[in-house]
Amino acid sequence: MIIKFSLVRLSIIFLSVILFPFVQKQWLNLYLYDINNFSIYKLLYYLSGLFVPILVIVNSLNKFTYYKFNYHNKNNSCDIKGKLLLFIFFLLLITLSSFITYYFLINLKLFLELFINNNINLLRVDTHKQVIFVVFISILLIFKKTKWLIKKIILTNFFIFSIIIWYSQISEFSVTNILPIYIFKSMNINIINITFLLAIETLFYLWSYISYSSYLSDWSVPKPYKKEILPIFNIIVFYFLIIIYYSILY
Repeated sequence: MIIKFSLVRLSIIFLSVILFPFVQKQWLNLYLYDINNFSIYKLLYYLSGLFVPILVIVNSLNKFTYYKFNYHNKNNSCDIKGKLLLFIFFLLLITLSSFITYYFLINLKLFLELFINNNINLLRVDTHKQVIFVVFISILLIFKKTKWLIKKIILTNFFIFSIIIWYSQISEFSVTNILPIYIFKSMNINIINITFLLAIETLFYLWSYISYSSYLSDWSVPKPYKKEILPIFNIIVFYFLIIIYYSILY
């Protein structure tokens, strides 16, 4: 059975992401009211930046990582195989690996720019090195254990990215000028972070499906049932709620 995403759980998350930013704003206002003295509200506001990243990580590990699918009855007329499967295989693998690579590099660039003298240009990653990195991640994604390891590293990257953004905004230090693509500079950087993770989660699910069990070794992947597409909807809904949270907060 595919991992279920209950309506009750979704409702709790919905209420949390809708109400929590208003609570955070109230803590901030109370802290600013007496900014010269130590306040519990300052501590609460600072620590509150951890809540949503932790919520995302816990939910992702529990619901969007260890996928299991129904065993399909083999039906040659319904299986995806041959050149079509080869095309889907390389398209998903390269796209997912490219997103992961770029996500890592953005976070690394932010970290170096914030905590190390940016004039030394420690991060010089040309196209050749990026291709090598994409190939390396692609190889790791093929194997089940290393695929899960990559997923955990992605979530760690997300957490670090989120904390850097949160505390840079508290200190009123803009990190948008560090982003490599111009269109990102006018966007909410928290939403950029979530959107990257949403894309990776969706691609990771699709990759988990075609690489499940012996599908690739048999070079035959059953066409998914409708209910096996539902988790993509769950992923989109969950991360859309997180986007709403950041839209309300900022």
